[in-house]
Amino acid sequence: MKNEMIKIIHLLIQRRLFCISVIVFFSLILIVTCNFHQEGYAQNLNQSSQTLDVKSLRVAYLTDGLFSDAGWGAFAYNAGQEIISKYGYEVTFLDNVSIPNIETTLKEYADKEYDIIIAQGYEWGDPVIQVAKEYPEIKFIVFTGLVKSENVVSIFPRQQEATYLLGALAGMLSKNHTIGFIGGDEKYPNLKKIYEGYKQGALDVNSSTKILETYLGDWDNETKGKSAAQSQIEQGADFILHVADTAGQGVIQAAKEKGIYAFGAVSDQNKLAPETVVTSFVLDPVKAYDYVINMIRMNNFTGMIYTPGIESAKNSTSEDGILYIAPFHGFQNKIPKDIQDKFLHLSQEIRNKKIIVSE
Repeated sequence: MKNEMIKIIHLLIQRRLFCISVIVFFSLILIVTCNFHQEGYAQNLNQSSQTLDVKSLRVAYLTDGLFSDAGWGAFAYNAGQEIISKYGYEVTFLDNVSIPNIETTLKEYADKEYDIIIAQGYEWGDPVIQVAKEYPEIKFIVFTGLVKSENVVSIFPRQQEATYLLGALAGMLSKNHTIGFIGGDEKYPNLKKIYEGYKQGALDVNSSTKILETYLGDWDNETKGKSAAQSQIEQGADFILHVADTAGQGVIQAAKEKGIYAFGAVSDQNKLAPETVVTSFVLDPVKAYDYVINMIRMNNFTGMIYTPGIESAKNSTSEDGILYIAPFHGFQNKIPKDIQDKFLHLSQEIRNKKIIVSE
């Protein structure tokens, strides 16, 4: 009898221990599960906050150009609109800033606590460096700049790659073996590079090509642009590339009146004179700022000078380039196929680094 009682007591103890173990086991599972959900909730909340922060970035887009110039300034406005469309950022625009007022304007917008300030124009480089020191929390982007610091990135596109192709096209098509280039102000290093690329392309396809070169010392005077173009036409130019902003519209008008051909700059300018503007080199507003904005979004912004080149077509997703050649529009069936094939081959050779355009 005593042995049976001991067995019963032993059995009861084992059952109780088993129940306690089960309770402890499920309690641990409950604790771990709660912690997991709490951590997951915190992580999701943190991610949501980051997304909200990114979406709430405020951008000031400033330029000394004119949004109405159908070229350089128009590119600025279009690029800003793409930033709004693609990233949902708030973008404030200001054009026609006078050169002496650049630094004051930068400080004014920095005081308004914008997260990103885009300064479009080579003249903005040095003032941006000075102002950026006082506002280290703001990211500054200089388009066609050659400056950098901890919170300053410059984008300096290799526009000479695109104008090499226009020079080559003019060299292949010119009946007079004389082509022209008209620029705004030659003190800008990117403008000289643009001309050198145009010249190199023309001479590579036809070493006997004569290239006329004129600088206006002005970006906004259409009369000066028209007069310079008329002078080059009198010297035999039958193709002219302008890089002269609003003044370039005078170049296109002169070409139209004299029955010769022109190339547009920065934007597709065929619409200005469909029977005159064969094509244009274009800065791609869809991709212009992707590289830098993605650095900001990934929180790895690094002061640098970014130098993208040409892409095979507008908004190419497989290439880093931000420059392309506009369609030939009404000239598509007028340009011989062998010349178009050569043109495409040269473009590929540049993108594959088999042709190096003068730096």
